[in-house]
Amino acid sequence: MNPIAAVHAARQWRPARRPEAVPLKWAWPAYLSAADQLIYATGKGYYATQGRLGIPGGPPVTASQYSDTSNVALAQWMLASLGLFSVAMALAAVRPWGGLIPRPLLLLGLWGTAALAAVSQIHVAQEVLLGSGTPGWSGRAAVQGVVGLCLWLALAWLFTRRRGQNATAAVKTARGAE
Repeated sequence: MNPIAAVHAARQWRPARRPEAVPLKWAWPAYLSAADQLIYATGKGYYATQGRLGIPGGPPVTASQYSDTSNVALAQWMLASLGLFSVAMALAAVRPWGGLIPRPLLLLGLWGTAALAAVSQIHVAQEVLLGSGTPGWSGRAAVQGVVGLCLWLALAWLFTRRRGQNATAAVKTARGAE
């Protein structure tokens, strides 16, 4: 790798932006996604303290699913911690402290979370619409999941678009100063 290519590769891993808050007109999907994930993490934590599988509002869990899970509380606490990680990631996209995270890592996290939300919502939609598998999913759970997925997609898309436009404007400004 030549020195110029190495410098360009290193610049890619710089912080995403100067530490400053994003205006609310761009940040609202992040705050709503963070609230949604905080509710999810709270529900998972509540079930973990009781040693139960499932999610509030979801179908009842069968005995065979309990036998497939060696440590129910640990599984639920891990899912609750993933929910808290998602809260931190959503807030990092719009809060000043998030500007210190390299942009490619934050984009990977945002789009990765959107992909995981899409997979889970495909499962819930299949259960609600087709009635296959475990019965008991409510239409409310499906709507809530689709809204959450749309928020994550909006957050990831806005962050990708906004940062790309700022980077392009900065490059044009820098070239104009030369």
